[in-house]
Amino acid sequence: MRTRNFTVIIIAAIIFAGLFAGSARADKQQLQEKLSKDIGIRLSDVTISNALDSIGQKAGVKIVLSDEAVWKLPYGEATRLSVSLSGPLADSLTEMLNAFFMRYAVGEEEVTIYPRPELEHILGRPSTKQLELLKAIYTKTINVYYLEQVQKSVNEAIGEVILISPIEVHAQLNNFLRQLVGKDAIFQKIDARLRQPQNVAVRQVREQEPNEPEQKEYLLPTPVTLVQLLNQVDTGNGAEYTKWYISGMDFPGQTPEVHVINNNEFRTLRLKQKIDISYKEQSLDKIFQDLASRAGVPLVVMPGSQLHEHALSASMQNIEIHQAVRNIADMAGVGCDIRDSIMLELRDPVPAKTRTVNKKDSGKILPTEGYVGKISIPMEGGKYFIEFMLRESDLTTELKKLRDEKMKEVLDQEN
Repeated sequence: MRTRNFTVIIIAAIIFAGLFAGSARADKQQLQEKLSKDIGIRLSDVTISNALDSIGQKAGVKIVLSDEAVWKLPYGEATRLSVSLSGPLADSLTEMLNAFFMRYAVGEEEVTIYPRPELEHILGRPSTKQLELLKAIYTKTINVYYLEQVQKSVNEAIGEVILISPIEVHAQLNNFLRQLVGKDAIFQKIDARLRQPQNVAVRQVREQEPNEPEQKEYLLPTPVTLVQLLNQVDTGNGAEYTKWYISGMDFPGQTPEVHVINNNEFRTLRLKQKIDISYKEQSLDKIFQDLASRAGVPLVVMPGSQLHEHALSASMQNIEIHQAVRNIADMAGVGCDIRDSIMLELRDPVPAKTRTVNKKDSGKILPTEGYVGKISIPMEGGKYFIEFMLRESDLTTELKKLRDEKMKEVLDQEN
């Protein structure tokens, strides 16, 4: 009899799960159908947050910005734009988001905006100027190759003066362009330790006729974008371990620079990106995963740590990612090692009373304890704050007594 009842319960649970999954699929399909419908809307000089709200209301779709998207917009949610949408919402939304290198993902209840992978080439929050240059690098083609003048060839294609560094990279870019116009490359021997290319040999395909002027300009039979060339550069350990990024442009009139470096250097720079974060009773696994995603490094949690069972609140401004990780790890009693990845191991378990999720016991949900106060600790002269939420059981007997006295004073004054 018990076995039969147990079987009935399991079957009921499976049916319920199936119904829930089916409902979720139906909701997602409804969203997809709404995205396929035509929309007409014109918005002038509004914030991207207001624009998404207006578009969503007209289309009957909830559109939200992810935290990652807010971080990768020039002015966060306050980034302003003017847009005119006409045609299927999916196509119009994609075109609007392309200007910011954003994409959308359809969930069960809403459409969420996320950064596209191309934005990894801009460290930290991008400026409008950086976004414009990134678009040019991906879309504008090099049609004319000026012999042995890589920088001139690139600048003419991009339409402005930019610098590609280090200078050693120019030899490889020059090789690629030489080959495209039918000339032999200047063969490279890469010193993996110094990452400096050495010119070994030069040979032209056709011998030059006597008194024939050397051709200085070549039309590329197959135009290429700068990103196609940059993705072939090898800093010594293979092109797949080479990264490039657009440096910050902090001053008016500053010449934009594209830096080519190895993967290890790039990882270090990404961990040093400055961010603003605010977590309210968020589980540790989600906090660390968010920070690891922003830094572009893997997150490794040692077995048994069960970070999802513990939570905390923290607010930090203008802090480097690696320091934010270490600060939160210290607060939570988590061992932290940052190298090729963020490796975590729970050392001193956070008391169960700080968990944000309710405990379940014998099918009953037990109420969690409410907060009675908050401690904000300024760090590095007020650059950021670490916050601790306090429950009544966190207070000592003396503090409880003091709190009761202060509460009584306040109540007496009100009466």
